[in-house]
Amino acid sequence: MPRNCHHQTSGKAGCQRVGSATALAFVLCLAACIAPGTGSPRGPGKGAAARPGYSLLFSPADWAYARVRAPGHPVRRGRLAERFELRPGDCGGSDCAGGRGRAQIIQDRGVSTAQPGRDFWAGWSFFNASIGALPAGDAPGPVIAEWKVRGTDPALFRIVQRRPETRERTACAPEVCAPLDADVVVELNGIAAAEGWGAERNHGRICRLFNMEKSRGRWVDIVVNTDFGSDGTGYLRVWIDGVLRCDHFGPLAVARKGAPTLRRGILAAGSVVSATGPMVVYFDEYREGRTRADVDPALREWAGLPPVD
Repeated sequence: MPRNCHHQTSGKAGCQRVGSATALAFVLCLAACIAPGTGSPRGPGKGAAARPGYSLLFSPADWAYARVRAPGHPVRRGRLAERFELRPGDCGGSDCAGGRGRAQIIQDRGVSTAQPGRDFWAGWSFFNASIGALPAGDAPGPVIAEWKVRGTDPALFRIVQRRPETRERTACAPEVCAPLDADVVVELNGIAAAEGWGAERNHGRICRLFNMEKSRGRWVDIVVNTDFGSDGTGYLRVWIDGVLRCDHFGPLAVARKGAPTLRRGILAAGSVVSATGPMVVYFDEYREGRTRADVDPALREWAGLPPVD
């Protein structure tokens, strides 16, 4: 069985004809949803340009999110992939005052199958088109995926780039924490914040996954298995290109507060984006299921199962 298969698939460009009434309705809807002169979605930072089942989150720039085709863009399987771009100065809503920027979409609760205390699997492919090593400083690099219950709460866990010297943890098993140069890590923000985890618990950074700069220009398959556990129990496992890189047992939250939803794309400190320049990443093949075989992009490809478009 292949560990991973990295393909680009070309899809024929197409167009869809719409009647004049449909076009007029679209224009009127667009005018109602966009604040005059800003291009920013009205309301609490959620726009209407994301794929069905998702909303844009504090991502007002026209280039923040798009569904794209090959050739011209990397596509893991099928015809389409998601492209996210964050440029210096991009921000929306409370991110602007908080010194953050994002090109990020958030799941609607109706499409998420995640529930606290229930076995959950998710898998997707990630393509880093431009992000290199982090500049000097304490600010974290981009968050590429995070599961949260409420927007004001810390993430139950997130996948984020950190400078190498900030992610050492002597208690982490070598077979899980390799490779040593990995700067993309798993952080348990919820439980770390609630219990005051400090340097002795590495501030909740429990596992190393892969090196962001070395992954540039290729697809990385990511699989997550967790129960979002609380009350003293829980687990979180993460596979990278078919290799188990995180095998954590312990709670992800102090108490159950509701069902988490996924936010994916790019979330970063404005200072980091200004220092590194525009960040561009792609996502493809995101799927939730009951087993690893349901969600692992490489296993699904090997089994001849259809892609996610």
